Amino acid sequence: MLNTSEKAYCLALLALKRKEYRLAVEQFDKAAPHFKNDKEFNLYRESTRLLLAVKQEVEMIEDEDQLEIEETFQNG
Repeated sequence: MLNTSEKAYCLALLALKRKEYRLAVEQFDKAAPHFKNDKEFNLYRESTRLLLAVKQEVEMIEDEDQLEIEETFQNG
């Protein structure tokens, strides 16, 4: 039987597989106290955090990057 931290780790990996990065970060955070010395866990956790941050930044830039064209005519 898995303990709570091990279940959270498994759920985080499942969330990664499903590309649910926010959920994966939440589950990695829940599992962190138990796996704080596990290099592979920390690599997954930090790379997922970075991926989520980049995706959020790209979404924000895409929302702001809408071209607005205003037509102006001089003397006419």
